[in-house]
Amino acid sequence: MRQATVRPVDAAMIPRARPTRRWPRRTLYVLGSLCGLGVLLLLSVAYVYQPPEDRTDVPAYLAWMQTRHLDHYVAAGNFRLHYLHVGSGEPIVLLPGGGGWIYDFRDIIAALAPHYAVYAIDPPGDGYTTPLVKHPDYNRLYTLASIDHSLLAFMNALHLRKAAFVGNSWGGGYALYFAERHPARVSALVSLDGEGPNLDDTGGQLSWELAKWPVLGEIEMKLTATPGSVRQELESLFVHRTVTEDMVREYYIPYTFHSNLISQWVLTRNLDWGVTERLLPTMHTPLLIIWGKQDTLMPAPLFVPRWRQLAPRATIVEIDQAGHTVHNDQPARVNRLLLRFLSSSRSDPLESARDGR
Repeated sequence: MRQATVRPVDAAMIPRARPTRRWPRRTLYVLGSLCGLGVLLLLSVAYVYQPPEDRTDVPAYLAWMQTRHLDHYVAAGNFRLHYLHVGSGEPIVLLPGGGGWIYDFRDIIAALAPHYAVYAIDPPGDGYTTPLVKHPDYNRLYTLASIDHSLLAFMNALHLRKAAFVGNSWGGGYALYFAERHPARVSALVSLDGEGPNLDDTGGQLSWELAKWPVLGEIEMKLTATPGSVRQELESLFVHRTVTEDMVREYYIPYTFHSNLISQWVLTRNLDWGVTERLLPTMHTPLLIIWGKQDTLMPAPLFVPRWRQLAPRATIVEIDQAGHTVHNDQPARVNRLLLRFLSSSRSDPLESARDGR
């Protein structure tokens, strides 16, 4: 029997197994890790990081108030309200807009103080007003109802039976809601580019649009808590008035306070102006509305027609060369309108304020 001849096999002839390509898997792992670290970093900035507060300096206007013993504090509702009291006579309550404080109404205070008892308040979330509780639930604290309760407590604490109210932006919305809820406590109301109609109040500005979104809003607000960003914001609000370094400092210092910074994105999400719009047709308080024609945040062509529809008995005056803080751009014109309206609020305030010249 013949045996089969076994031939040696050439190793080169043997097919080799292809090496496993691991780079796609490794790449995905690396990308996933980077994404995870990115998300962790964003969450840390949003919920852990806090920009430094500027507690070392005192704004010049606050120092002026203190030297004249004009600034005071009172526990009212959920807040320790900081307020200025100057003058005597019929009481007038002033409420600046979001991000501002008493300083923002300095021209109005100077014009009204010789004739009235002026109470200018830092609204909750602004200036030197602080929550009464050290670590509050900000979502429950910064609401329209909570602020309304605080304003009512303020009037009761200071024994103000009735007062006229003047407010700008969010402050105008707070004043309006208070007048709607407590008509017997409000003799007259002046809204300076104030909230009320349930319309888009961001002017399409990215910063305020982002503030509506969790995480993104916190990050945007914290990273822009700088003097440069405050200057940009003021320049977007002013049309006729020049922004100076001193003005930037007045606004910037209290804006850095942690409770104030947090309030900006919380209030942006919580304030429901649908409530004020629904109640507006039922309000009978004498109402003067002053609007800057160049307001880019709450444009006159959008807001003024809605005001006319919802409050047909109100007097509405549009002022040229004025933005969202109409009282800062055209203080002389606004002050004349205010004095005329307030002095005649017992008789026929609507008719006498129409001209305002």
